[in-house]
Amino acid sequence: MTFARIALERDPDAINMWIGNSRSVTALHRDNYENIYVQIAGRKHFVLLPPLFQPCVNERDLEPATYVRAKREGAEGNLVLRMDEALDGNRDEAPKVPFATWDPDTPAVRATPYSHFAESMRVTLEPGDMLYLPAMWYHKVSQSCSEDGICVAVNYWYDMEFSGPLYSLCSFVRNMNLSSRNPPSA
Repeated sequence: MTFARIALERDPDAINMWIGNSRSVTALHRDNYENIYVQIAGRKHFVLLPPLFQPCVNERDLEPATYVRAKREGAEGNLVLRMDEALDGNRDEAPKVPFATWDPDTPAVRATPYSHFAESMRVTLEPGDMLYLPAMWYHKVSQSCSEDGICVAVNYWYDMEFSGPLYSLCSFVRNMNLSSRNPPSA
């Protein structure tokens, strides 16, 4: 990705391969990475929202957790949910994870007073297509498969510039929205 290395002035922090079938779909989310997404087989369908639509997506702070393989007798291979802990081992102090609970495909469900302002962009990638997805943009991804029943893509993640104006602006919008939902008590 020579052009991305030149444009972003660094090598990728991660290169990911995504393999799935037509049942694979993500929830609406955002990443702190500049994302160069390349479709190889099948088609990917992106629903995109800019980061300033944060008040529209009904973000909630959730406790962090990880799926792990069960280790108890008779449950091998099953996944169980393990709640993450803070570095000091205190689960109550673990940082919360902001999660968008609003879905642009079912806009009346879990809507905020601002959700009706959200106008998403929809993009379909065919094999050979490439998408630049800026850091902090909300996106939901589904796919349709090729004749062999799989969908394959590769993406390149470049860590975003936290010292620039984007992160500060997105944090300001999020904090203002959260403070309007939870006004301080007198």
